[in-house]
Amino acid sequence: MKDEQFIDIAIEISRNAKYPYGAIVVKNGEIIGRSDDNTLMKKSMYSHPELEAIESASKNKNLYGDLKGTVIYVSCEPCMMCMGAILYEGISKLVYAATLQDSNNLYCPEVITDIDVLAKYSNHKIEIVKELHRDKAVEVLKNRGEK
Repeated sequence: MKDEQFIDIAIEISRNAKYPYGAIVVKNGEIIGRSDDNTLMKKSMYSHPELEAIESASKNKNLYGDLKGTVIYVSCEPCMMCMGAILYEGISKLVYAATLQDSNNLYCPEVITDIDVLAKYSNHKIEIVKELHRDKAVEVLKNRGEK
């Protein structure tokens, strides 16, 4: 599958989740971690979809601390905390749809951070693909923000 197909899966998770955010972790073309609706304050306020998908991938493949070569697809640009986890785990590529500003404008207040600046502090290089299928993710945020 291509980035476009994987980001659509993350967006679909966000559409069905209690809170409108979703994430998956992919390795060698296989989804190894998913957030589904186990996000945002179901367990704790730190249960963001990126962290849930990373935890899921780590448990499923016994890859704690070794997610090199994986790609994380998220329906919304990661917050500072989640970006830190992505960098810490050594994930090779990040693909996101909506921006933090979109989330701030349409759903909930966000601390707007520059993930490119955060990525400079990483011990490894990470490829970042921004705003892929942003319109689809924004629609989810907009629909959920109106409720």
